[in-house]
Amino acid sequence: MIIKNFYLNTAFLLTISYLIGSIPSAYIAGKIKGVDIRKTGSQNVGGMNTFSSVGKIAGILVALFDMGKGAFCAWFATKFSNNHSFVPLLAVIAAIVGHNWMIYIGFKGGKGLSTLIGALFFLSPLSILFLYLLFMPAAIILFKDTYVSQGVALFFFSFFMWYRESSYYWCIFLILVTIVYSLKCIGLYKSYITEQRRDINPFLRKIFNPFFRG
Repeated sequence: MIIKNFYLNTAFLLTISYLIGSIPSAYIAGKIKGVDIRKTGSQNVGGMNTFSSVGKIAGILVALFDMGKGAFCAWFATKFSNNHSFVPLLAVIAAIVGHNWMIYIGFKGGKGLSTLIGALFFLSPLSILFLYLLFMPAAIILFKDTYVSQGVALFFFSFFMWYRESSYYWCIFLILVTIVYSLKCIGLYKSYITEQRRDINPFLRKIFNPFFRG
């Protein structure tokens, strides 16, 4: 531990994770190109909007950096939490909160999925395959909307990870992640219900095109 008191040490780790998660890589990439990512495209300060509004290379670099934030925070908290299994998961949540509400740019941000994926690469790499080859496709085919499907997939994935990791900590962790993600998507959820909005990411539409015909 960095601080001998467990609770103070945990608070320190969570604060550091939030600040690291708040690093606005998409905003920086946009500024380099003379684009304010907060006012362009979807106005989402994340890799996907960077990809479409700034450029493909910038979008890929931003996504990789945001994944790195999650992986680093998971590693950092694991190393300095005195082997407490829940603290790294809390640190990842703090990093995602930081990514979604970045303190450096007026609490704007992304939706946190890249940061989550980076953390999973460190904490449970194979789980990513279950999320994106099983839960996500099933939700997309059922709901035909990227944002709603991601929220639903994360929710049910939390119970799967409880079983897979044999720890209810994982269930709590992923349900909290689902809540944090959903807070950023409330408007999209409402329009999905009230306006019958459907919005499939073009990349995902190509993969699941047979299910969307007609």
